[in-house]
Amino acid sequence: MDDRAVRALDRSSAELAVENERLQRMLRARLEEEGALRRVATLVAQQHAPEVVLTVVTEEVARHLAADAAMTTRYDGPGLASVVAEWSVRGTARFPVGTQLEIGPETALARAFRTLAPARVDSYERMPGEYAAQVRKHGMRAGAAAPILVDGHLWGAVAVGSTSDPFSQGAETRLGAFAELVAQAIANVDARIKLKESRARIVEAADEARRRIERDLHDGAQQHLVALALSLRLAATQADPVTATAIERCIEDLRSALAELRELARGLHPAVLSERGLRSALQMLATRSPVPVVLDADLERGLPTGHETALYFVAAEALTNVAKYAQASIARVTLRGDDQWAEITIADDGVGCARPELGSGLRGLSDRVEALGGHLTVASAPDKGTTLTARVPTAKTTPVVIPPLARPV
Repeated sequence: MDDRAVRALDRSSAELAVENERLQRMLRARLEEEGALRRVATLVAQQHAPEVVLTVVTEEVARHLAADAAMTTRYDGPGLASVVAEWSVRGTARFPVGTQLEIGPETALARAFRTLAPARVDSYERMPGEYAAQVRKHGMRAGAAAPILVDGHLWGAVAVGSTSDPFSQGAETRLGAFAELVAQAIANVDARIKLKESRARIVEAADEARRRIERDLHDGAQQHLVALALSLRLAATQADPVTATAIERCIEDLRSALAELRELARGLHPAVLSERGLRSALQMLATRSPVPVVLDADLERGLPTGHETALYFVAAEALTNVAKYAQASIARVTLRGDDQWAEITIADDGVGCARPELGSGLRGLSDRVEALGGHLTVASAPDKGTTLTARVPTAKTTPVVIPPLARPV
């Protein structure tokens, strides 16, 4: 074999080695990208809080693209964006969370806003605008951004910056895969919030209907029956003895019907709960229970009406079940609260073995409590009694969720 053939063979081997190394790097990069996307997708699937997802995504993006800084922003309007998560290498200046940026006309964030597509900037030199000047001051020479679209509306963008060379070709497209996962996380949270708000509205509407019916019964039907009883009493005094006796029997039947109507009205929505609060309503339940009840109520602050109503009906249902099924000698109702939660516990010394899944009453109460952001638990071991606990927030809380910008794709 002559020298030319040897040199050609060596050159071919060298080129093959270089190509093999290039393919190996591409494979490693692809595997790293899939790993990063998998970690983010797992967070989204586990329905973590949006701020957790945004923070993790921002760091994953920076590390995956070998960026010196990364941030997730929310668009506040044309030319404006706010930082909601950020990450940077040690020693690199950063834009703190909460900073509002005037993104200018030609930055990567501005292009992503304008085109609704991933964008890149290979150099910020001589680029106009305050934000571009701030980027240069922070030492960034190049950048890329990908829009976050939630339900077809522009919400924000994921952006990265480099203090040295521009990002490789296609970096902005790879950035778009992370932006899609962020969009899914935001959409998931938004859907959960809308469901919770819908449930709360249904509970509030049902409670208002209960109060209205109770008022109608108290101010309408009950007053008419009382007036009718007085009229019959007056008629009895003027009737002959036989007729008077018959009228008295009618009056007794009327009194029974009136008592049943009052009990029905209290079951719909007890007036004492609206007039005197939860503690007094619980005292009323305790005195009416056929099983002795020890009440320990220590809740200094008032609760929203829907929350008090929920805790009242939990206690009412639990004490009814104690009387019907528990074979208990005593029950204890405990009410506690702090700046975050109010909790009511109803415990008895009965036979236990309660099965909430078989009772529509407890299932309905659980739905009511959960609609208010709380939860209900039941512990009922054989011969160990039953303990039912319900917790609700002490105030109405609105989750901090930033609505998407009303700009359809």
